[in-house]
Amino acid sequence: MTYFSQQIPALIFAAGLGAMAANPAFGQSRCDDMGHEVHHGQSKMMEQHHEQLHQALKLTAEQEPGWKKLIESEQHKPSVAETKPQDRAKLTVPERAERRLERAKAHQAQMAMHLAALKAFYQTLTPEQKKTFEEFHAKRGSGMRHKQPPPHTSGEMPAAK
Repeated sequence: MTYFSQQIPALIFAAGLGAMAANPAFGQSRCDDMGHEVHHGQSKMMEQHHEQLHQALKLTAEQEPGWKKLIESEQHKPSVAETKPQDRAKLTVPERAERRLERAKAHQAQMAMHLAALKAFYQTLTPEQKKTFEEFHAKRGSGMRHKQPPPHTSGEMPAAK
C-alpha cells in the first residue's frame, strides 16, 4: 500500500470537517428559555403541531383555558439538580448519579403534571373533538422510531437466529 492510499481516510475526514466548518448552520442548536439545548426544527415542529391541532379541534371559549394549561404543561421545567457542565466535573461519580436520579424524579413529576392537564383538557372535549384528538395523535406515532415490536403470541421469547 502506498503512502498516499494510507492517507485517503484522513483526507476525507478532514474535508468533511472543513465542509461542516464552512456551513455555520450545520449541527447548530439553540437553547430554550431555561438554557436547555433545542434543535432548530424541533421547537418549530412542536409549535406547528400545536397550531394544527388547535385549528382542527375548533375549541370553544370555555375550552381555551384547558388548552393553555395543556400547552404550558409540555414546557420543560428546570430541576434543582441541573448543573452546568463545569460544575458536574467537580462532582464524584456517586454525586453525579444522585443528580441524575433527582432529574429523573423531577421529570416524572413534570410528566404527572402534564398527564393531569391532559386528562382535565380531554374531559372538556366533545366526542367529535376527542375523535379528532385521537386521530391527530395516532398520526404522530407512525414513524419507524415510534413503532412497537409485534407482541408475542405465546409467553415464550422467540428463538435466536
